[in-house]
Amino acid sequence: MKWRNKGHEYDAMYSEIEKKRSFYLFGAGDYGRQFLGIFENEIAIKGYLDNDTEKQRKDINGYPCYAPDEICLSEDEGIILTMSQIARVRALQQLKGLGYEKDKNFFIIEEFLSVYQVYKYGRVYFSSISFLPSTICNLSCRNCLNFNPFARQFYVREWEELVKDVDLFFSCVDRVMLFHVSGGEPMLYKHTADLIAYIDKNYGDRIDTLRTVTNGTVVPQNEFLQKLSTCNVEITVDDYRDAVPRFRERFDALLSRLDEYNIRYYINKADSWIDLAPEKTDYSGWSEKQLEKHRESCSQSWQELRGGKLYNCNYAAYAAVAGIAGEQDLEEAYDLTAFSPDKKKELIEFRLGYSTKGYTNFCKRCRGFTPENADEIEPAIQGAFMPDRGKGNVYYI
Repeated sequence: MKWRNKGHEYDAMYSEIEKKRSFYLFGAGDYGRQFLGIFENEIAIKGYLDNDTEKQRKDINGYPCYAPDEICLSEDEGIILTMSQIARVRALQQLKGLGYEKDKNFFIIEEFLSVYQVYKYGRVYFSSISFLPSTICNLSCRNCLNFNPFARQFYVREWEELVKDVDLFFSCVDRVMLFHVSGGEPMLYKHTADLIAYIDKNYGDRIDTLRTVTNGTVVPQNEFLQKLSTCNVEITVDDYRDAVPRFRERFDALLSRLDEYNIRYYINKADSWIDLAPEKTDYSGWSEKQLEKHRESCSQSWQELRGGKLYNCNYAAYAAVAGIAGEQDLEEAYDLTAFSPDKKKELIEFRLGYSTKGYTNFCKRCRGFTPENADEIEPAIQGAFMPDRGKGNVYYI
């Protein structure tokens, strides 16, 4: 989205939020649970909406759950989309098909959270941030969203750089719903446990959920697990056993060790992935307006923190690191060293997708999380080129 009224892009949206007396949460999964924990005592919640028939007509977290077409909104009621960027692509079309308008009848979780907090309380509250210490991985997934198949070597950051970025981030941001230490495979990176311990100790009281992820094929060393066991962290364990059956025993062993150390985790059984297809996509002939529209229609909602900057799209940032997106323009990044308290709404707007240019260079090679890119692919299919590991900072298995 292109900045046209910097610092005031969400004035109209907040005006609509103020008119609502109650809300439904569309999505009774992980995002819905996290949002409820933040807003349960702040706004009136009438219940959940979900397309999963097994959830409908049941209480979820103490609230009734309905099918989306079961309700009829009054003017003072709204819907908040509390689901992931992939899941919401179809949900957005569904709500529009029911006659509802975005930012009037329904709101996106990231936008609602940040806009509500900055307009009502003057707080910089992010829904999430992606922090990528390294792209080191032991799998060779064809459709890796770190774009490892295109990289000549893994990307690895030094400890001092990580601490500097974390400290700078929390000097600008009051609170974050989800701080995600990403990968690659974080269990293979030398500093992951120390990084999580540092974040938890120094900023845990300003994070609703501190999380990292694993592909379920690596059993960390005892020292690693011991450090994590002292932190308020949860681990997403991706279940790729169908794609990499040779690691089935390791998956079970990992869960056993996490249980042994009382480390909180949940299993993510992904039925499908999305292919951003940079090797097949060429929008370089598109006009500025077409590229702006493409970026705006993309429901991709993550940004990356790196080198003192926020990058407008984390996948564009990953593609640049992998060497397939060219240099990122300054307009694609927000320099946190230049932040001041009078720029709170401006920072929130950037985090929600606004920029001077209105798109990223990688948009010319990326299909995006758009309704047109609904092709589902099998997760974790192996066979990609593996980059060199490089030297140091790696736990080998």
